[in-house]
Amino acid sequence: MPEAGCLVTDGLIWLPLFVGTAILLLGRFTLFRLRLAGRGPPIPGLPSIKSLLHHGRYRGIPVRFVEGLDHDGGAFRRTGGRGAILLRADLAERADIDALAILEHELGHAERDLPAPRILRRAIGALFVAGLGVAALEPSYARVGALAMQIAVAIAALRLLRDEGAATEYALRALWARDLPRRAWRAAISRLAAAFGTYCADVALVAAAVGALTVVLECRAV
Repeated sequence: MPEAGCLVTDGLIWLPLFVGTAILLLGRFTLFRLRLAGRGPPIPGLPSIKSLLHHGRYRGIPVRFVEGLDHDGGAFRRTGGRGAILLRADLAERADIDALAILEHELGHAERDLPAPRILRRAIGALFVAGLGVAALEPSYARVGALAMQIAVAIAALRLLRDEGAATEYALRALWARDLPRRAWRAAISRLAAAFGTYCADVALVAAAVGALTVVLECRAV
């Protein structure tokens, strides 16, 4: 069993991450969730999101409206070629700024995401599992195993946040080019910021879990 003194001492090193994670999670389940559940003002002259599509495509990317989509309104799937945008079915007839921001954000993924070959994803997963195995089975190498876990999580987290940030920036540029009313523009910014904040909270939670696991594994070796 890890010594309590070691757990406290090593845990203090990770305290800023734990506190930051708690703050982000509080925002995720209050402010962010409240904003993502809302609906911004209508866009003048826009009949519906579906009216923006040409033969089922938006700027060359296929768009599919899906019932019960388990996302904050939209998702992007790179299943072949340039991929496809998936939108929650109820967005088809909407004409508000939130619906348009979701569409532009997912298009941003199609245009700005970094390549994610399967071999890279498997390598990151293998690095994490190998690090966990070493740290758990060989206490004398706990620091080495923990470092491997942290590197794997950091690579995956940075890639996710980079892609989300790039898609958000793309959506903001596209919406700015539409010369939207000030109220709609403010709503678009708050909507995209809440979505990005949600991803930050999820990444922080994973990082904090790895930090806590690192403390336990390293203290076992003491």
